Amino acid sequence: MDKSKAIVLMRSLSVWELKAFEKFVASPFHNPNSSVFDLFTYLKQHYPLFNNKDISYSLLSCKVFGTKKPDVPRFRYTLTELTRLLEKFYMQLSMAENDAAQKKLLSAELFKRGIDKYFSQQISGTRKTTDAKKDITYYENLVAWSELSYEFTSSRKNRQPDSDLQNLSDNLDNFYLVKKIKYCCEILNRSNILGSKYEVPLLDPLLLYLNTNPHPTPLISIYYQILLTITDHTNENNFRKLKALLQKHQHDITLKENRDIYAFAQNYCIRQLNTGNLHYLRELFEIYKVVLEEKIIFDNKQLSHADFKNICAVSIRLNELKWADEFILSHAKFLSPEFRKNSVNYNTARLHFARHQFKPAIKLLTTVEFTDVFYHLDAKALLLKIYFENREYEPLYSLINTFKVYLKRSKQLSDYQRTIYTNLLNKVRLLAQLHAGDKVFSDKIKQELNTELPTADVNWLKEKITEFM
Repeated sequence: MDKSKAIVLMRSLSVWELKAFEKFVASPFHNPNSSVFDLFTYLKQHYPLFNNKDISYSLLSCKVFGTKKPDVPRFRYTLTELTRLLEKFYMQLSMAENDAAQKKLLSAELFKRGIDKYFSQQISGTRKTTDAKKDITYYENLVAWSELSYEFTSSRKNRQPDSDLQNLSDNLDNFYLVKKIKYCCEILNRSNILGSKYEVPLLDPLLLYLNTNPHPTPLISIYYQILLTITDHTNENNFRKLKALLQKHQHDITLKENRDIYAFAQNYCIRQLNTGNLHYLRELFEIYKVVLEEKIIFDNKQLSHADFKNICAVSIRLNELKWADEFILSHAKFLSPEFRKNSVNYNTARLHFARHQFKPAIKLLTTVEFTDVFYHLDAKALLLKIYFENREYEPLYSLINTFKVYLKRSKQLSDYQRTIYTNLLNKVRLLAQLHAGDKVFSDKIKQELNTELPTADVNWLKEKITEFM
Protein backbone atom coordinates (compact mmCIF):
# COMPACT_ATOMS: atom_id res chain seq x y z
CA MET A 1 0.00 0.00 0.00
CA ASP A 2 2.97 2.32 0.53
CA LYS A 3 3.11 2.66 -3.29
CA SER A 4 -0.51 3.78 -3.63
CA LYS A 5 -1.06 7.12 -5.34
CA ALA A 6 -2.40 8.80 -2.17
CA ILE A 7 0.72 7.92 -0.18
CA VAL A 8 3.06 8.93 -3.02
CA LEU A 9 1.32 12.33 -3.16
CA MET A 10 1.37 12.76 0.63
CA ARG A 11 5.05 11.79 0.80
CA SER A 12 5.98 14.65 -1.51
CA LEU A 13 4.30 17.30 0.68
CA SER A 14 6.48 19.50 2.86
CA VAL A 15 5.67 19.78 6.57
CA TRP A 16 3.96 23.13 5.95
CA GLU A 17 1.97 21.72 3.03
CA LEU A 18 0.89 18.71 5.10
CA LYS A 19 -0.53 21.04 7.77
CA ALA A 20 -2.31 23.08 5.10
CA PHE A 21 -3.73 19.89 3.55
CA GLU A 22 -5.06 18.85 6.96
CA LYS A 23 -7.16 22.02 7.03
CA PHE A 24 -8.18 21.37 3.44
CA VAL A 25 -9.46 17.84 4.28
CA ALA A 26 -11.15 19.07 7.47
CA SER A 27 -13.22 21.61 5.51
CA PRO A 28 -16.78 20.34 4.79
CA PHE A 29 -16.75 22.46 1.62
CA HIS A 30 -13.93 20.37 0.17
CA ASN A 31 -14.64 17.09 1.96
CA PRO A 32 -18.11 16.10 3.25
CA ASN A 33 -16.90 12.55 4.04
CA SER A 34 -15.60 12.25 7.62
CA SER A 35 -14.07 8.81 6.88
CA VAL A 36 -11.64 10.47 4.48
CA PHE A 37 -10.44 12.78 7.25
CA ASP A 38 -10.05 9.81 9.60
CA LEU A 39 -7.99 7.99 6.97
CA PHE A 40 -5.76 11.03 6.53
CA THR A 41 -5.31 11.29 10.31
CA TYR A 42 -4.06 7.70 10.53
CA LEU A 43 -1.77 8.04 7.51
CA LYS A 44 -0.33 11.32 8.76
CA GLN A 45 1.18 9.51 11.75
CA HIS A 46 3.50 7.64 9.35
CA TYR A 47 4.65 10.73 7.39
CA PRO A 48 7.07 11.04 5.61
CA LEU A 49 8.30 7.44 5.14
CA PHE A 50 5.01 5.52 5.27
CA ASN A 51 6.86 2.22 5.62
CA ASN A 52 5.16 0.96 8.78
CA LYS A 53 3.71 -2.56 8.67
CA ASP A 54 0.40 -1.19 10.05
CA ILE A 55 -0.26 0.52 6.70
CA SER A 56 -2.38 -2.11 4.97
CA TYR A 57 -5.87 -2.14 3.47
CA SER A 58 -7.24 -4.52 6.10
CA LEU A 59 -5.79 -2.86 9.20
CA LEU A 60 -6.59 0.68 8.09
CA SER A 61 -10.11 -0.34 7.08
CA CYS A 62 -10.85 -1.53 10.61
CA LYS A 63 -9.36 1.62 12.15
CA VAL A 64 -11.13 4.07 9.83
CA PHE A 65 -14.56 2.45 10.04
CA GLY A 66 -14.29 1.22 13.66
CA THR A 67 -15.04 -2.41 12.79
CA LYS A 68 -13.42 -5.73 13.58
CA LYS A 69 -13.92 -7.07 10.08
CA PRO A 70 -12.25 -5.15 7.25
CA ASP A 71 -14.37 -3.74 4.43
CA VAL A 72 -11.72 -3.46 1.70
CA PRO A 73 -14.02 -2.30 -1.19
CA ARG A 74 -15.38 0.55 0.96
CA PHE A 75 -11.84 1.38 2.11
CA ARG A 76 -10.61 1.53 -1.49
CA TYR A 77 -13.38 4.02 -2.27
CA THR A 78 -12.34 6.17 0.73
CA LEU A 79 -8.70 6.02 -0.37
CA THR A 80 -9.75 7.14 -3.86
CA GLU A 81 -11.59 10.10 -2.34
CA LEU A 82 -8.45 11.06 -0.39
CA THR A 83 -6.43 10.83 -3.62
CA ARG A 84 -8.88 13.17 -5.40
CA LEU A 85 -8.59 15.67 -2.54
CA LEU A 86 -4.79 15.52 -2.77
CA GLU A 87 -4.98 16.22 -6.50
CA LYS A 88 -7.29 19.19 -5.87
CA PHE A 89 -4.87 20.44 -3.21
CA TYR A 90 -1.98 20.17 -5.68
CA MET A 91 -3.99 22.29 -8.13
CA GLN A 92 -4.73 24.76 -5.33
CA LEU A 93 -1.02 25.10 -4.56
CA SER A 94 -0.24 25.68 -8.23
CA MET A 95 -3.04 28.22 -8.59
CA ALA A 96 -1.87 30.12 -5.50
CA GLU A 97 1.46 30.78 -7.25
CA ASN A 98 -0.10 31.76 -10.58
CA ASP A 99 -1.64 35.22 -10.37
CA ALA A 100 -2.43 35.37 -14.09
CA ALA A 101 -4.32 32.05 -14.00
CA GLN A 102 -6.38 33.26 -11.04
CA LYS A 103 -7.32 36.43 -12.87
CA LYS A 104 -8.27 34.51 -16.03
CA LEU A 105 -10.54 32.17 -14.09
CA LEU A 106 -12.14 35.08 -12.21
CA SER A 107 -12.73 37.01 -15.44
CA ALA A 108 -14.25 33.96 -17.14
CA GLU A 109 -16.61 33.47 -14.19
CA LEU A 110 -17.62 37.16 -14.15
CA PHE A 111 -18.30 36.94 -17.89
CA LYS A 112 -20.35 33.74 -17.53
CA ARG A 113 -22.49 35.31 -14.79
CA GLY A 114 -23.06 38.50 -16.75
CA ILE A 115 -21.37 40.79 -14.21
CA ASP A 116 -20.26 43.14 -16.97
CA LYS A 117 -19.05 46.06 -14.87
CA TYR A 118 -16.49 44.06 -12.89
CA PHE A 119 -15.55 41.97 -15.91
CA SER A 120 -14.65 45.18 -17.79
CA GLN A 121 -12.67 46.43 -14.78
CA GLN A 122 -10.76 43.14 -14.65
CA ILE A 123 -9.90 43.29 -18.38
CA SER A 124 -8.92 46.96 -18.13
CA GLY A 125 -6.68 46.30 -15.10
CA THR A 126 -4.94 43.48 -16.91
CA ARG A 127 -4.19 45.63 -19.96
CA LYS A 128 -2.42 48.14 -17.72
CA THR A 129 0.08 45.46 -16.68
CA THR A 130 1.19 44.57 -20.22
CA ASP A 131 4.60 46.18 -19.61
CA ALA A 132 5.58 43.23 -17.38
CA LYS A 133 8.69 41.20 -18.13
CA LYS A 134 8.07 38.87 -21.04
CA ASP A 135 8.19 35.13 -21.45
CA ILE A 136 6.17 32.64 -23.48
CA THR A 137 3.50 32.47 -20.76
CA TYR A 138 3.04 36.23 -21.13
CA TYR A 139 2.00 35.78 -24.78
CA GLU A 140 -0.21 32.83 -23.85
CA ASN A 141 -2.00 35.04 -21.29
CA LEU A 142 -2.47 37.77 -23.90
CA VAL A 143 -4.27 35.26 -26.12
CA ALA A 144 -6.57 34.27 -23.24
CA TRP A 145 -7.41 37.91 -22.41
CA SER A 146 -7.97 38.78 -26.07
CA GLU A 147 -10.26 35.80 -26.48
CA LEU A 148 -12.33 36.75 -23.44
CA SER A 149 -12.52 40.37 -24.60
CA TYR A 150 -13.63 39.35 -28.09
CA GLU A 151 -16.27 36.92 -26.77
CA PHE A 152 -17.57 39.61 -24.42
CA THR A 153 -17.92 42.33 -27.07
CA SER A 154 -19.42 39.87 -29.56
CA SER A 155 -21.98 38.52 -27.10
CA ARG A 156 -23.01 42.01 -26.01
CA LYS A 157 -23.40 43.11 -29.68
CA ASN A 158 -20.78 45.79 -29.13
CA ARG A 159 -19.71 47.79 -32.19
CA GLN A 160 -15.98 47.20 -31.65
CA PRO A 161 -15.58 43.42 -32.02
CA ASP A 162 -13.48 43.89 -35.18
CA SER A 163 -10.64 45.56 -33.23
CA ASP A 164 -10.85 42.88 -30.54
CA LEU A 165 -10.74 40.20 -33.22
CA GLN A 166 -7.62 41.78 -34.72
CA ASN A 167 -5.96 41.85 -31.30
CA LEU A 168 -6.87 38.21 -30.78
CA SER A 169 -5.41 37.23 -34.15
CA ASP A 170 -2.18 39.22 -33.58
CA ASN A 171 -1.66 37.84 -30.09
CA LEU A 172 -2.36 34.30 -31.27
CA ASP A 173 0.26 34.69 -34.02
CA ASN A 174 2.82 36.03 -31.56
CA PHE A 175 2.18 33.20 -29.11
CA TYR A 176 2.39 30.51 -31.78
CA LEU A 177 5.51 31.96 -33.40
CA VAL A 178 7.54 32.34 -30.23
CA LYS A 179 6.59 28.89 -28.95
CA LYS A 180 7.10 27.17 -32.31
CA ILE A 181 10.50 28.80 -32.88
CA LYS A 182 11.68 27.92 -29.38
CA TYR A 183 10.78 24.26 -29.80
CA CYS A 184 12.37 24.21 -33.25
CA CYS A 185 15.56 25.46 -31.60
CA GLU A 186 15.31 22.73 -28.96
CA ILE A 187 14.66 20.00 -31.56
CA LEU A 188 17.57 21.03 -33.77
CA ASN A 189 19.87 21.46 -30.79
CA ARG A 190 19.08 17.97 -29.54
CA SER A 191 19.58 16.58 -33.02
CA ASN A 192 23.08 18.08 -33.06
CA ILE A 193 24.03 16.89 -29.58
CA LEU A 194 22.29 13.52 -29.30
CA GLY A 195 21.81 12.59 -32.94
CA SER A 196 18.06 12.27 -32.39
CA LYS A 197 15.80 12.37 -35.45
CA TYR A 198 12.76 14.66 -35.54
CA GLU A 199 10.34 15.75 -38.22
CA VAL A 200 9.96 19.56 -38.51
CA PRO A 201 7.90 20.04 -41.71
CA LEU A 202 7.12 23.71 -41.04
CA LEU A 203 10.73 24.76 -40.43
CA ASP A 204 11.51 25.96 -43.98
CA PRO A 205 8.32 28.04 -44.45
CA LEU A 206 8.79 29.39 -40.91
CA LEU A 207 12.34 30.53 -41.69
CA LEU A 208 11.15 32.05 -44.97
CA TYR A 209 8.35 33.95 -43.23
CA LEU A 210 10.61 35.28 -40.48
CA ASN A 211 13.30 36.27 -42.97
CA THR A 212 10.85 38.30 -45.06
CA ASN A 213 8.83 39.65 -42.10
CA PRO A 214 11.17 41.11 -39.47
CA HIS A 215 9.31 41.01 -36.17
CA PRO A 216 9.41 43.79 -33.54
CA THR A 217 8.51 41.40 -30.70
CA PRO A 218 11.76 40.88 -28.71
CA LEU A 219 11.28 37.20 -27.87
CA ILE A 220 10.43 36.26 -31.45
CA SER A 221 13.46 38.18 -32.72
CA ILE A 222 15.73 36.50 -30.16
CA TYR A 223 14.53 32.95 -30.79
CA TYR A 224 14.67 33.51 -34.54
CA GLN A 225 18.29 34.60 -34.18
CA ILE A 226 19.00 31.51 -32.03
CA LEU A 227 17.42 29.40 -34.77
CA LEU A 228 19.84 30.94 -37.28
CA THR A 229 22.85 30.16 -35.05
CA ILE A 230 21.77 26.50 -35.14
CA THR A 231 20.76 26.17 -38.81
CA ASP A 232 23.67 28.27 -40.10
CA HIS A 233 26.28 27.90 -37.35
CA THR A 234 29.24 28.69 -39.63
CA ASN A 235 27.99 32.26 -40.06
CA GLU A 236 29.38 33.87 -36.92
CA ASN A 237 27.52 37.08 -37.67
CA ASN A 238 24.35 35.30 -36.46
CA PHE A 239 25.91 34.95 -33.02
CA ARG A 240 27.01 38.58 -32.96
CA LYS A 241 23.44 39.67 -33.75
CA LEU A 242 22.13 37.39 -31.01
CA LYS A 243 24.50 38.97 -28.48
CA ALA A 244 23.31 42.44 -29.49
CA LEU A 245 19.66 41.41 -29.04
CA LEU A 246 20.37 39.91 -25.62
CA GLN A 247 22.17 43.04 -24.51
CA LYS A 248 19.25 45.17 -25.67
CA HIS A 249 16.31 43.11 -24.34
CA GLN A 250 17.71 41.06 -21.48
CA HIS A 251 16.01 43.16 -18.79
CA ASP A 252 12.63 42.98 -20.58
CA ILE A 253 12.51 39.19 -20.24
CA THR A 254 11.87 37.00 -17.18
CA LEU A 255 14.79 35.27 -15.47
CA LYS A 256 13.48 31.80 -16.39
CA GLU A 257 13.14 32.67 -20.07
CA ASN A 258 16.57 34.32 -20.02
CA ARG A 259 17.99 31.09 -18.56
CA ASP A 260 16.69 29.11 -21.54
CA ILE A 261 17.92 31.72 -24.02
CA TYR A 262 21.43 31.94 -22.59
CA ALA A 263 21.65 28.13 -22.54
CA PHE A 264 21.29 28.20 -26.34
CA ALA A 265 24.02 30.85 -26.54
CA GLN A 266 26.30 28.67 -24.38
CA ASN A 267 25.60 25.64 -26.58
CA TYR A 268 26.60 27.63 -29.66
CA CYS A 269 29.94 28.54 -28.07
CA ILE A 270 30.55 24.92 -27.08
CA ARG A 271 29.78 23.77 -30.62
CA GLN A 272 32.26 26.30 -32.00
CA LEU A 273 34.90 25.16 -29.51
CA ASN A 274 34.36 21.56 -30.62
CA THR A 275 35.14 22.61 -34.20
CA GLY A 276 38.40 24.28 -33.13
CA ASN A 277 37.31 27.93 -32.77
CA LEU A 278 39.08 28.45 -29.45
CA HIS A 279 38.30 32.17 -29.20
CA TYR A 280 34.77 31.09 -28.23
CA LEU A 281 36.17 30.02 -24.88
CA ARG A 282 36.38 33.72 -24.02
CA GLU A 283 32.85 34.25 -25.39
CA LEU A 284 31.57 31.45 -23.16
CA PHE A 285 33.36 32.93 -20.17
CA GLU A 286 31.76 36.34 -20.77
CA ILE A 287 28.32 34.70 -21.01
CA TYR A 288 28.89 32.97 -17.68
CA LYS A 289 29.85 36.30 -16.10
CA VAL A 290 26.63 37.90 -17.37
CA VAL A 291 24.32 35.13 -16.16
CA LEU A 292 26.05 35.17 -12.76
CA GLU A 293 25.89 38.95 -12.38
CA GLU A 294 22.25 39.12 -13.47
CA LYS A 295 21.27 36.05 -11.37
CA ILE A 296 19.98 34.36 -14.53
CA ILE A 297 21.82 31.10 -13.93
CA PHE A 298 20.25 30.57 -10.49
CA ASP A 299 17.22 28.33 -10.18
CA ASN A 300 15.27 28.90 -6.98
CA LYS A 301 18.33 30.76 -5.61
CA GLN A 302 20.56 27.74 -6.21
CA LEU A 303 23.43 27.12 -8.59
CA SER A 304 23.63 23.62 -10.08
CA HIS A 305 26.84 21.70 -9.44
CA ALA A 306 27.13 21.11 -13.21
CA ASP A 307 27.11 24.85 -13.94
CA PHE A 308 29.52 25.42 -11.04
CA LYS A 309 31.93 22.87 -12.54
CA ASN A 310 31.63 24.23 -16.09
CA ILE A 311 32.28 27.81 -14.95
CA CYS A 312 35.39 26.68 -13.09
CA ALA A 313 36.58 24.67 -16.10
CA VAL A 314 36.23 27.61 -18.51
CA SER A 315 37.92 30.13 -16.21
CA ILE A 316 40.81 27.72 -15.51
CA ARG A 317 41.31 26.99 -19.22
CA LEU A 318 41.55 30.76 -19.79
CA ASN A 319 44.08 30.99 -16.96
CA GLU A 320 41.67 33.24 -15.04
CA LEU A 321 42.86 31.51 -11.87
CA LYS A 322 42.31 34.38 -9.44
CA TRP A 323 38.78 34.86 -10.78
CA ALA A 324 38.11 31.10 -10.41
CA ASP A 325 39.42 31.18 -6.84
CA GLU A 326 37.12 34.05 -5.92
CA PHE A 327 34.20 32.39 -7.70
CA ILE A 328 34.56 29.16 -5.70
CA LEU A 329 34.73 31.08 -2.41
CA SER A 330 31.80 33.39 -3.17
CA HIS A 331 29.43 30.94 -4.87
CA ALA A 332 29.87 27.71 -2.91
CA LYS A 333 27.00 28.81 -0.64
CA PHE A 334 24.59 28.66 -3.60
CA LEU A 335 25.22 24.95 -4.19
CA SER A 336 22.83 22.31 -2.91
CA PRO A 337 24.18 20.96 0.44
CA GLU A 338 24.32 17.40 -0.97
CA PHE A 339 26.77 18.49 -3.70
CA ARG A 340 28.58 21.36 -2.00
CA LYS A 341 31.54 19.54 -0.44
CA ASN A 342 32.28 17.46 -3.54
CA SER A 343 31.95 20.45 -5.88
CA VAL A 344 34.19 22.73 -3.84
CA ASN A 345 36.88 20.09 -3.21
CA TYR A 346 36.98 18.81 -6.78
CA ASN A 347 37.07 22.25 -8.41
CA THR A 348 39.61 23.56 -5.91
CA ALA A 349 41.76 20.52 -6.76
CA ARG A 350 41.51 21.50 -10.45
CA LEU A 351 42.68 24.97 -9.51
CA HIS A 352 45.67 23.54 -7.64
CA PHE A 353 46.46 21.36 -10.67
CA ALA A 354 46.44 24.43 -12.94
CA ARG A 355 48.97 26.04 -10.58
CA HIS A 356 51.08 22.84 -10.55
CA GLN A 357 50.33 22.44 -6.85
CA PHE A 358 49.98 18.67 -7.12
CA LYS A 359 50.19 17.60 -3.47
CA PRO A 360 47.26 19.74 -2.23
CA ALA A 361 45.33 18.70 -5.35
CA ILE A 362 45.78 15.00 -4.53
CA LYS A 363 44.86 15.62 -0.89
CA LEU A 364 41.57 17.25 -1.92
CA LEU A 365 40.76 14.55 -4.46
CA THR A 366 40.92 11.90 -1.72
CA THR A 367 38.00 13.71 -0.02
CA VAL A 368 35.75 13.62 -3.11
CA GLU A 369 32.97 11.08 -2.56
CA PHE A 370 32.02 9.10 -5.63
CA THR A 371 28.26 9.31 -5.12
CA ASP A 372 27.93 10.90 -8.55
CA VAL A 373 29.28 9.12 -11.64
CA PHE A 374 30.54 12.39 -13.17
CA TYR A 375 32.61 13.26 -10.09
CA HIS A 376 34.02 9.76 -10.15
CA LEU A 377 35.11 10.11 -13.78
CA ASP A 378 36.40 13.67 -13.43
CA ALA A 379 38.27 13.06 -10.19
CA LYS A 380 39.97 9.93 -11.54
CA ALA A 381 40.90 11.72 -14.78
CA LEU A 382 42.40 14.62 -12.81
CA LEU A 383 44.39 12.22 -10.62
CA LEU A 384 45.60 10.52 -13.81
CA LYS A 385 46.92 13.83 -15.14
CA ILE A 386 48.64 14.63 -11.85
CA TYR A 387 50.48 11.30 -11.80
CA PHE A 388 51.51 11.83 -15.42
CA GLU A 389 52.77 15.37 -14.83
CA ASN A 390 54.76 14.14 -11.79
CA ARG A 391 56.15 11.14 -13.74
CA GLU A 392 54.79 8.87 -11.00
CA TYR A 393 54.45 5.86 -13.27
CA GLU A 394 53.73 3.12 -10.76
CA PRO A 395 50.59 4.76 -9.27
CA LEU A 396 49.71 5.92 -12.80
CA TYR A 397 49.64 2.37 -14.22
CA SER A 398 47.75 1.14 -11.15
CA LEU A 399 45.15 3.88 -11.61
CA ILE A 400 44.79 3.10 -15.32
CA ASN A 401 44.08 -0.56 -14.51
CA THR A 402 41.49 0.17 -11.80
CA PHE A 403 39.92 2.89 -13.96
CA LYS A 404 39.49 0.44 -16.84
CA VAL A 405 37.82 -2.09 -14.53
CA TYR A 406 35.41 0.63 -13.35
CA LEU A 407 34.60 1.61 -16.95
CA LYS A 408 33.78 -2.01 -17.82
CA ARG A 409 31.70 -2.78 -14.74
CA SER A 410 29.76 0.42 -14.06
CA LYS A 411 26.17 0.20 -15.29
CA GLN A 412 25.64 3.95 -14.87
CA LEU A 413 27.92 4.88 -17.78
CA SER A 414 26.86 5.44 -21.36
CA ASP A 415 28.76 3.82 -24.24
CA TYR A 416 30.09 7.26 -25.17
CA GLN A 417 31.54 7.82 -21.70
CA ARG A 418 33.22 4.41 -21.75
CA THR A 419 34.70 5.18 -25.16
CA ILE A 420 36.15 8.63 -24.43
CA TYR A 421 37.72 7.62 -21.09
CA THR A 422 39.07 4.33 -22.47
CA ASN A 423 40.73 6.27 -25.31
CA LEU A 424 42.22 8.69 -22.77
CA LEU A 425 43.64 5.83 -20.69
CA ASN A 426 45.15 4.09 -23.72
CA LYS A 427 46.91 7.21 -24.98
CA VAL A 428 48.16 8.26 -21.54
CA ARG A 429 49.58 4.78 -20.96
CA LEU A 430 51.37 4.91 -24.32
CA LEU A 431 52.78 8.38 -23.60
CA ALA A 432 53.91 7.31 -20.15
CA GLN A 433 55.69 4.25 -21.57
CA LEU A 434 57.46 6.44 -24.14
CA HIS A 435 58.51 8.92 -21.44
CA ALA A 436 59.79 6.10 -19.26
CA GLY A 437 61.72 4.59 -22.18
CA ASP A 438 59.71 1.35 -22.21
CA LYS A 439 58.88 1.68 -25.92
CA VAL A 440 60.76 2.85 -28.97
CA PHE A 441 59.10 5.81 -30.68
CA SER A 442 58.01 4.82 -34.19
CA ASP A 443 55.78 6.04 -37.01
CA LYS A 444 53.17 3.51 -35.93
CA ILE A 445 53.10 4.89 -32.38
CA LYS A 446 53.07 8.47 -33.71
CA GLN A 447 50.08 7.59 -35.87
CA GLU A 448 48.34 5.95 -32.91
CA LEU A 449 48.83 9.02 -30.73
CA ASN A 450 47.61 11.40 -33.44
CA THR A 451 44.57 9.36 -34.43
CA GLU A 452 41.47 11.54 -34.08
CA LEU A 453 39.29 9.61 -31.63
CA PRO A 454 36.63 10.96 -29.24
CA THR A 455 38.66 11.38 -26.06
CA ALA A 456 38.11 12.88 -22.62
CA ASP A 457 40.37 15.83 -21.70
CA VAL A 458 41.38 16.04 -25.35
CA ASN A 459 42.97 19.52 -25.09
CA TRP A 460 45.30 18.50 -22.27
CA LEU A 461 46.16 15.28 -24.11
CA LYS A 462 46.96 17.12 -27.35
CA GLU A 463 49.19 19.48 -25.40
CA LYS A 464 51.13 16.55 -23.88
CA ILE A 465 51.45 14.82 -27.27
CA THR A 466 52.73 18.05 -28.85
CA GLU A 467 55.28 18.46 -26.07
CA PHE A 468 56.53 14.93 -26.63
CA MET A 469 56.72 15.32 -30.41
